[in-house]
Amino acid sequence: MEQRALDRRNLSLLILAHMMTDLNQGAVPALIPFLVAQQGLNYFGASGITVAGTLISSILQPLVGFLSDRRSLSWLLVFGPALAGLGLSLSGNLPSYGLVLLAILTSAIGVAIFHPEAYRYANYYSGSRTATGMGIFSVGGTLGYSMGPLLLTFLVVKGGLSATAWMCLPTLSVAFYYFFQQGRLRSIRLEQQQSPQQSGKTDWQAMSLLLSVIVLRSMSYYALSTFVPLYLINQRGFSTPLANSALTVMSIGSVVGALLSGPIADRIGRRRVLFWMALIISAAVLAFVFSPSLLSFGILGLASAALSASFTISMVLGQAYGRGNLGLASGLTVGLAVGVGGLSAPLFGFLADRIGLVTTLASVAVLPLMAAGLILALPQEAL
Repeated sequence: MEQRALDRRNLSLLILAHMMTDLNQGAVPALIPFLVAQQGLNYFGASGITVAGTLISSILQPLVGFLSDRRSLSWLLVFGPALAGLGLSLSGNLPSYGLVLLAILTSAIGVAIFHPEAYRYANYYSGSRTATGMGIFSVGGTLGYSMGPLLLTFLVVKGGLSATAWMCLPTLSVAFYYFFQQGRLRSIRLEQQQSPQQSGKTDWQAMSLLLSVIVLRSMSYYALSTFVPLYLINQRGFSTPLANSALTVMSIGSVVGALLSGPIADRIGRRRVLFWMALIISAAVLAFVFSPSLLSFGILGLASAALSASFTISMVLGQAYGRGNLGLASGLTVGLAVGVGGLSAPLFGFLADRIGLVTTLASVAVLPLMAAGLILALPQEAL
């Protein structure tokens, strides 16, 4: 089989676009406290913004992916980033909750419609080293999501809530670039359709198993990111700033996991690495809950690296199993399955209120073990 080289230049530009687009998604949680303080938004309204954005992303990404399998939607690389930035930039300049919610939903739609096409082209630019390329591509999103709160907070502190208007500049530059790349993107799409690696039938049985694995992984991630700071404050006696720095440790671990897992999976097999990551996540969660305080952050970083690695490899496996429907496969693995897992956070809150935070966090270790069992049932993907 012909081996295609990784297209470093175009993949790097797409990674930058991914980072600039996800910047807006990451900025939303940082925007909410300013809306509460300056516009009198209540907690219910604040949570409504977050849930609505998650639901939009979960539903829209598979739909866009399904449509992109039938015709070229490369123009979404223009409109997706543009909507993401414009929606967020307007959110601090509107007089009512309804309009603010509409602006945030517009931004969420932009982020959602960008991803399926972006993952399609990232797959192409990765050449024969799909796990490596897709791992690097996912880092762009992680970095953007992490930078979003910092940039938005800086702008609002310096210029007030209306300074959100500046958030549109990064994504408009992305939209401008890909507007002039449409001819080349359409030719790439034609080449993909003629490639034997991108043709064939989708293995829906394997996809169903893999989506279950991703849901379990996503449930684990959201449980940790939601309750780790509370656990460190209430059970370990950490200060709030120190406990919140655990989220930074998780972000760093995510980047490391995505960067390292791709080359390893390309060498020794994706399914094998995915299985071992599930076991590492389970062990690390238990070790975090019951380890001495000094070791907590290191173990948390390990758990986050394994969670990130499992996401990257699952995404690549999804494109391998779903090669007959590459856009839909990307939308399902990145949008629907992750979103469904994210909606489980209230369930863990319910459990924590009744059986305690320690027991709840320890029970999270069961989820990756369940995923490991499903991974063993996955077929070996065609490379």
